[in-house]
Amino acid sequence: MLRFCARGTNTQSRFLLLPLVQNEITSKLKALGSCTNIISRHYAVKLKEEESNLECIYYGPLTPQIKGVKVFSLSSSVAGLIAQPIIIREAASLGSTSLIVALCSVVGFFTFVTPVLLHIITKKYVTELHYNPETSTYKAITINFFLARKQIEFKVDDVVVPEVPSMFTTLNAKGYPLFLEAQHFSDPMHYAKLMGYDKPMDFKLGEQDNDSTSK
Repeated sequence: MLRFCARGTNTQSRFLLLPLVQNEITSKLKALGSCTNIISRHYAVKLKEEESNLECIYYGPLTPQIKGVKVFSLSSSVAGLIAQPIIIREAASLGSTSLIVALCSVVGFFTFVTPVLLHIITKKYVTELHYNPETSTYKAITINFFLARKQIEFKVDDVVVPEVPSMFTTLNAKGYPLFLEAQHFSDPMHYAKLMGYDKPMDFKLGEQDNDSTSK
């Protein structure tokens, strides 16, 4: 009898405790869900505020042409990869080794070399440049290998203008080479700031005077 009573009390206590535990778990889950919603809303509002504060001060005129060329290059590369086994099989059926080598070299060039060359040339091209007047930061947008937007945030202090300008490089922002054209800025003062034209020019005359006096 005692055992049956103990079992009965245990089962009753379990039935009584289960709803309480479930209520606590659901309340905690609701609290976590509300916290995640608040955090996501907070960051979404911050992103919207940052985007609203941005001013587009530059747009690259060759952006549509670059996107079109890269789309064509990537699509031709995919088509070349799909057609390469068929071309090799058909060339092998002819029994000519020189023909197989020639076909593989031509298909491989258009499949692998052309997209890489296009990316090397166009990865420095800035499609858009935005400016945030509240934080005095610039946001440059370029296109990566897979046609995705790549954002680079920097300030004027992060810009280094090369003494000897290289091909397709106007300035370096945080180590990233960027290509910009002066005539496409909506406000030329931003281009002057980025290139350092607003800073006093140092002709290094003092060093020459010191050298002449020492001699």
